[in-house]
Amino acid sequence: MSEQGDDVGNVIKLNHFELDRRIGGFPMPTLTVIEGMNDTGKSVLVQQVTYGALKGGFRVRYITTENTVRSLIKQMKALTYDVKLYFLAGRLMVTELHVTGISWNQYISKRYLNMLLRLIEIDEKNNIFIIDSLTYIVTHAVEKDILEFFSTLRKIVDENIKSVFITIHPYAFDEELLIRIRSICDGHISLSMKEVGGRMVRFISINKLRGALKPTNTIISFEVDPAFGIKVLPFSQAKA
Repeated sequence: MSEQGDDVGNVIKLNHFELDRRIGGFPMPTLTVIEGMNDTGKSVLVQQVTYGALKGGFRVRYITTENTVRSLIKQMKALTYDVKLYFLAGRLMVTELHVTGISWNQYISKRYLNMLLRLIEIDEKNNIFIIDSLTYIVTHAVEKDILEFFSTLRKIVDENIKSVFITIHPYAFDEELLIRIRSICDGHISLSMKEVGGRMVRFISINKLRGALKPTNTIISFEVDPAFGIKVLPFSQAKA
């Protein structure tokens, strides 16, 4: 496991042949929002991004509102994303945000949003940040504070050459606010799920990705294989 240097590169690969072939990786820096309902695969996708970034020599801070450190590392290992050595070496840092059981209101939401901004801004060790997920924090936030969060994050990303991937549930925002958030971000990815041929198939839609190496408006069908992680399906198979 080599130390990170200036030769890390300016593209974040996913260390997944089919996804890298179809998406081409994420330009560095990027502010990318990944939206989808429950069980559509948002966490699996950002865990794939995390694994690929670590394999590519980047340092990652994973901010989770849904896992503990132990359960996250165990969950990733089960999907063949074994990150334990990166964690022990300090190349992967996991920050737990305890959000359940809190009596949320707009003031608490704003404090959490500001805390996230501060955490990302002052972290000089890591250059990739995962926020999984932002839903709890923004559900009771006012529109002004949410837009200020994304606008400030946009500035932090550009000025500090950092990349941030954020998972959200679209029901936490009204449509007009979602449109404004998407316009601020470099990348907009949506995940969905539907029954095809008697089984549930998930879909990744690359709606926008500034600086992309591959064409956007790409739709990728996949399954989550416990022994493999993300298993990309042939499009014809997904439509069968």
